[in-house]
Amino acid sequence: MSQYQYGVPAPLTFQRNPIPHHSLTPEQEMDYKMQSSFRGENTDTIGTYLSRLEYRVRFYRFFFLVPLYLTLPFFLAALREYRFLWVALSVLLFALGINFFPAFQFHYLAAVTCLFVLIALTGLRRMSRIGPPGQEAALLILFLCAAHFAFWYGLHVFDDAPFSVALRQYETWNGINHRNLERRIEVNRQLGRLPGKLLVLVRYLPRHIFQDEWVYNLADIDGSRVVWARDLGATEDDKLLRYYPDRTVWLLQPDLQPPKLTRYNP
Repeated sequence: MSQYQYGVPAPLTFQRNPIPHHSLTPEQEMDYKMQSSFRGENTDTIGTYLSRLEYRVRFYRFFFLVPLYLTLPFFLAALREYRFLWVALSVLLFALGINFFPAFQFHYLAAVTCLFVLIALTGLRRMSRIGPPGQEAALLILFLCAAHFAFWYGLHVFDDAPFSVALRQYETWNGINHRNLERRIEVNRQLGRLPGKLLVLVRYLPRHIFQDEWVYNLADIDGSRVVWARDLGATEDDKLLRYYPDRTVWLLQPDLQPPKLTRYNP
């Protein structure tokens, strides 16, 4: 079942010219090229490594509300203490380590989220020590953080309201992916109205980005009412159809606007 879930040969390595262990279908070839493209055609160098590291610094702000940027200089002043220097070195070591992998997702940094929280709190604490002006500044930053959160959270409470839709484009890029969620909700609603056990074959367009994956199954795949699999071409699909003769087969094209769900015709 794994080849239908992922559609990419397991030994995807980062050799200079990696070669799959068997012939690929067009759909598999698409994902193979997309994953390989993260590292580029040439061998990684110190220059490309450092360039990638510099580019990813912008993603670290995912862990800070905008007002908390003002606490960072105060944390830097705390680096004279070994315990805070060790915090900074731990973040740096982690960033250097994950930078070896060409692709990047926010959750790669999740393990050091607690250190980012500590950095912000340390900055606020040191700011409050410089007397009444610092205490007032720290309280102002906390107020701005609360206001920042309340504004955007409140905007999502009225998700379908016209003003919410209009303002959503100005939200920080680490906001909610409404478009992706809305597509999935609508497809699940359509599937929920269909009777019996289903097999959904997902067919991606050539421009599809593989991080936007639609094929997810429960641990008990055979016992699930809906089984998801990639459309790997008529020959491979026929094997899956013979394996699930009691299921109604549907074809999902998630890259169309809106996603299109139709009965599967081999």
